[in-house]
Amino acid sequence: MVKNIFLVLLLSTFASANLQEKIISFMGQKSYAKQENLIKILFKNQNSFYKQSDGNINSLKVIQVLQDNGLLKLSYARPMSLHITFVTDKNPLIFTRIVSESLEAVGYNYFLTQEAKKSTEQFRWTINLKTKRIINPTLFAKELEKRGCKIVDIVKQSDEQWVYEIDSHDAKLNALHLEPNTRVDLSKPIQPYWIESDQAESIKIRTSLADHWFPLVLFLDKGLHLISQTKIDERTYAITLRVPENCKYIRISDIYTLDNIKRGLSVYLKK
Repeated sequence: MVKNIFLVLLLSTFASANLQEKIISFMGQKSYAKQENLIKILFKNQNSFYKQSDGNINSLKVIQVLQDNGLLKLSYARPMSLHITFVTDKNPLIFTRIVSESLEAVGYNYFLTQEAKKSTEQFRWTINLKTKRIINPTLFAKELEKRGCKIVDIVKQSDEQWVYEIDSHDAKLNALHLEPNTRVDLSKPIQPYWIESDQAESIKIRTSLADHWFPLVLFLDKGLHLISQTKIDERTYAITLRVPENCKYIRISDIYTLDNIKRGLSVYLKK
């Protein structure tokens, strides 16, 4: 009985230390020391900050509490060069696309790839970002969730280095879902059109007579591997293409510039 009580106390102390270390890593030692009493109140129910699934700290929940109480520094006095690593164990192609989309959705359009490394167990993608404000983890998490991904853990190694471990098992692009057997008019593109094929048999694409479209249409599987493509280096007004088997996404653009289809396209997916 005494041994059991001692074990519970030991585990509780260990859990408390782990949670404290995680909070300090996000806040910094000096900021934590200044707000230690408030931190103890906010995190008094320590067990609620551990995930039942694996017993690990719920980093996103910790960050949310810190953000809600103004305890997480989200900006710097001057632009910093941040190194952010994203880790997953699934397909790199769709993963990098989804992370890029999610970053753009929260206001980060320009970044450079520092390293991309794939092993049998995981894929690590590190980007370099010049900014005065860090990625807002809670907003970023919401964008990832829209695309079927979940943040497993967040590690702040330093003010300039962050690591996001992401579960991308159910990853999906934020692609257009078009009603089959119905003509749909698409507005002027800012980026290439991404359409979910939804087991379509064929796709008919028309452009405005006032535009000069040089078609580039890619058919990709659910992991964004290229199945086939159609590339026509002459002005085209309309084309009908067979959608290949196992196609999940269709990417429509122009060989040269999207300005060639600035009046948009009309699309008809036959199912």
